[in-house]
Amino acid sequence: MRRIEIDDEVYAELEKHAKGFEQPNDVLRRLLLIDHTGRARPRLKPVVVGRLLPLMAAGLVHDGDVIFHERPRKGDRFEAKVVESGWILSEGTLYQAPSAALSRLVGSQIDGWANWTHQRSGKTLRELRFDLGSKQSE
Repeated sequence: MRRIEIDDEVYAELEKHAKGFEQPNDVLRRLLLIDHTGRARPRLKPVVVGRLLPLMAAGLVHDGDVIFHERPRKGDRFEAKVVESGWILSEGTLYQAPSAALSRLVGSQIDGWANWTHQRSGKTLRELRFDLGSKQSE
C-alpha cells in the first residue's frame, strides 16, 4: 500500500466527512466513488419522477405540452408546461404533482387533476388519466 502526505487542512476535511469510525482511506474511497475492487463506480442520481410520467409513457402527454386553468369570472388564466420525467414547470418552479402546482398559482387548495386542462387534447388531466386506465385494460 502506498502512503501519501496530506496537510492539516485536508485531514480536517477528511474528518468532517467521516461517518462513524470510518478511516480516512474509506472516506476518500466513498467521496471519490471508488469501490473496494479499485474500479470507479458510476455516479447514479436518484430519479424522482413526476406524477404525469405515466401519461407521458402512454403517449397521451409529451415533454413541452402546455396545461392551463382558467377562472373566467376573475379573468385569470394560468399556464404551465409538462417537462421530462413527468414534472410540471410553472413560473420557474418544478412541481411533482398537478395539485401542488395549481394550488400554488391560485393561492388555495385545488384538485389539479380535475382543473388543469391539457391544451393539445382539450381534456383535463383527470380525463387523460381515465383514458390511460382504459388504454391499459385493452
